[in-house]
Amino acid sequence: MNYPNRARRAAGPLVSASVVMMAATLWAASASAQSPIHGFFEFKGGAYRPLVDQEFGEGGGPFEGFFGGDSMFLGEVQYDHHLWDGFGKLGLAFNAGYGSVSGRVRMPDGSEVELADEARFRVIPLRAGLVYRYDYSALHHNIPLVPKLKAGLDYHLWRVVGADGETAGTDAQRASGGKFGWHVTAGLNFHLDFIDKGSAAAFDMSWGINNSYLFAEYTWANVDNFGGEGIDLSARHFAFGLAFEY
Repeated sequence: MNYPNRARRAAGPLVSASVVMMAATLWAASASAQSPIHGFFEFKGGAYRPLVDQEFGEGGGPFEGFFGGDSMFLGEVQYDHHLWDGFGKLGLAFNAGYGSVSGRVRMPDGSEVELADEARFRVIPLRAGLVYRYDYSALHHNIPLVPKLKAGLDYHLWRVVGADGETAGTDAQRASGGKFGWHVTAGLNFHLDFIDKGSAAAFDMSWGINNSYLFAEYTWANVDNFGGEGIDLSARHFAFGLAFEY
């Protein structure tokens, strides 16, 4: 009887199965491994219009009379640093944006006055606060929706620039300054890794991006020096963007 040949034939499938199982185990381990998680970067934008004329009621005011009734585009970037990671994530958020709109002198009927001069209103919103994202269900139960809530303090820089590129106004009173305030933001993220987990794992291995999201959010901001006098830069606006957790 040729026992060695029989042993080799019997051992062949066992070795093959062991190799397959080992490869599957290693693949699963590498797919589930993640780089360390520290925080978020968000890139977003949307229509923005400060409530400068709200004290004048529905009839409009000087801001609308000069710059018109259209909203400006506000682009923003936000950085979050995770403070706590458990049933969701709590982080410290820093946000900066930029928006501008140009205008000309207008008649009461809305028509423009034929003047060579044109002015541009610029605003730079700066925000700092806390942000909470409930991502437990997205990461553990394959539910790709992640609600989030943010709140904090604001400081908005503003400036009116003339056609010559200089700040409008007189030496005694320049059309520029800054206003303090506060904001609350509610939003909803869609977890893109839910669509293609293999590509998400490769993205993490190559770039250190653990999770990617598309999101929409709504911000309620009161920026009037907490009820003080002067220009009111309060706003209510939506923003849409892309977020990366690294």
